Amino acid sequence: MSTTHPPAPSRTVLVVDDDPGIRESVTEVLSSEGYRVLEAADGAEALLRLDGVEGRCVVLLDLAMPRMNGLELLNQLSSRPRTERFPVVVMSANAHPGELEFPFVVALLRKPFELDDLLRWVEVCSRSAD
Repeated sequence: MSTTHPPAPSRTVLVVDDDPGIRESVTEVLSSEGYRVLEAADGAEALLRLDGVEGRCVVLLDLAMPRMNGLELLNQLSSRPRTERFPVVVMSANAHPGELEFPFVVALLRKPFELDDLLRWVEVCSRSAD
């Protein structure tokens, strides 16, 4: 007898940070928790990664990056349809909450942050309904 299970929450996370050490550390932690992790070094690369994602993807976003920074990425995302598929957790030491007033930005984690806090936000965002 087969049972029907509700669909599993999205387990995809995109880590957007120009610091390779941060990307590597966050990727390692999330991968060990069972998440599929994508990486991008700036906003332009993040847009390319998101274009290839089916369904929901939690975005962990640094703001201070070369080429296309985090605020520019947020502005680009806000002009796209279905931004609710990409809940954003901003990871920044210098962000001002007023500049993050986008409906899909769900949290601001101040660097340095606790990994438990990061994991909690990723879990909440990955379980939110589309």
